Amino acid sequence: MPKGKLSPEGEVIAANGAAMVAAFQVLINCLEENDALPPGQFADALRVYMEMVKSRQGDVSDMTLAVLHDIRAATLT
Repeated sequence: MPKGKLSPEGEVIAANGAAMVAAFQVLINCLEENDALPPGQFADALRVYMEMVKSRQGDVSDMTLAVLHDIRAATLT
């Protein structure tokens, strides 16, 4: 899928999302390496949460769900 040029605001939003995903990856890796979090537990818990809020109308915005999806996808590896 070709990506169009982002507006300056879009670039800020994309950079913020990428930084947040990276921060979660680092945090989860540290917790897993120190045996404070079993591997895969965070991604599974996030999946359950996302399914729960999707079933309720209006609780979480589509943008929030998209960011949570990106975080979950990044933490599966």
